[in-house]
Amino acid sequence: LHYSAPEEIQYAYFMEGFDDSWNYIGNRRFATYTNLPPGNYTFHAIATNSDGVWNSIGTTVEVNMPYPFWQSWWFAGLVVALAASLVIGAYRLRTRNIAARTRELEELVVTRTAEIEQRRQIAEGLREILILLNSNKTLEESLHHIVSQAAKLTDAEDVIIFHQSSEQPVTIMATNPGGQIRYSAGSALRRIIADWAQEGLTLREPLIIPNLIVHWLKLSNRGSARLANHKALLGIPLLVGDDVYGGLVMFYTEERSFGEEDLDLGFTFADQAALAIANAYLREQAEETAVATERSRLARELHDAVTQTIFSASLIAETVPPIWESNPEQGRELLGELRKLTRGALAEMRTLLLELRPASLEEAQLSDLINQLAEALSGRSGVPVSTDIVENYDLPVNVKVALYRIAQESLNNVMKHARATEVVICLKKAHQRNGLILTIMDNGRGFDLDSIPADRLGISIIRERAQGIGANLTIDSQPGLGTNIEVVWERNI
Repeated sequence: LHYSAPEEIQYAYFMEGFDDSWNYIGNRRFATYTNLPPGNYTFHAIATNSDGVWNSIGTTVEVNMPYPFWQSWWFAGLVVALAASLVIGAYRLRTRNIAARTRELEELVVTRTAEIEQRRQIAEGLREILILLNSNKTLEESLHHIVSQAAKLTDAEDVIIFHQSSEQPVTIMATNPGGQIRYSAGSALRRIIADWAQEGLTLREPLIIPNLIVHWLKLSNRGSARLANHKALLGIPLLVGDDVYGGLVMFYTEERSFGEEDLDLGFTFADQAALAIANAYLREQAEETAVATERSRLARELHDAVTQTIFSASLIAETVPPIWESNPEQGRELLGELRKLTRGALAEMRTLLLELRPASLEEAQLSDLINQLAEALSGRSGVPVSTDIVENYDLPVNVKVALYRIAQESLNNVMKHARATEVVICLKKAHQRNGLILTIMDNGRGFDLDSIPADRLGISIIRERAQGIGANLTIDSQPGLGTNIEVVWERNI
């Protein structure tokens, strides 16, 4: 300390552990540190007297700079732990979100897969129905298959198809196999459907009942009813053309809210059933038309062939008595002609009866059938027909019918086009593999096979029948030289 001339005293200081050298500050009596890191230091201070002589000993002060809490090890550890917790928490949250999203996607995939599988099953079921509709199944078989597919593909407990008419409001046409429907007289279901058939069905409106019990209570106020285990119902009008045929009704064991997809699927099955019914109507009409056409054809042939032959025979029979008296030899010739005509008419009648009863064609012997064709041709056209036919040869039915039809078509061509004066028919055994050879020859005007279209003269029909039984067909014809048709059939061993 110096009080006489303090302004002449010089100072210097040094912070051990921080400063690299002494700090000479003149007569200033304080030192300032603004960036002293935490730690333990020794502060050294020296001064001069008024004469400028430095005190080499000076004084010291121990300085302790504490660490701030954010630089402490425990705070660093806490921060690290907190950061680790945040990272782990974020990772777990992310993992849970991914797992939740994955579960959602899996559930969505399962749902979509189930929907795709259901649509595939529906498409497959509808395809099977279309295949059935294009087959020769009866209407009853078709409708039962449709209700079976409807029950399977809509999870319905029972499905029925009914027909509505003025005489009978509801007539059950088909039910699914194994169904539990109870549709007895007086049952609640019968009344519900009968009411719909008389009212809503005439308006072509569907019947939608999500809760059968509530609907019945509102309908009748009679308390419980015989609804079995059915809780919901969906009825679809069944339209055939512009007419209301009836309805398709699906019953469910649980309450159900019906959406557009349910209605669309119901209408699809109803359309399939309507198509089956329409096909049955068309098939029935086609059969009736075919029967009428066949009757007309047979009547026309009977008129054209048999009637003409019998008329000719009657004319000859009327002229025989007077001619016989004057010329017995000519009378005998007329009697022979009369015999030929009557035999031809009889053969023609038998041929027509075979057309009416195809089973008789399958039962008869091929030799008898061809002899009958020969007599019919001879009686109808007057052309002599000679035959050389093997007797009682055992043949498969399809082969016998094919050979008969080939002979029939060939002889028809002879009568219509050949202008022949002689016809020869041979039916004999083939020398190889136990087969048959059918030959039909005439001495008519013949034709150029290359210039005749395949669909003329029944040639395509003859070829198809020969191919159908695996036979070899040869047609040899030239203009002016007649025609020779040969069919060789060999039995497969």
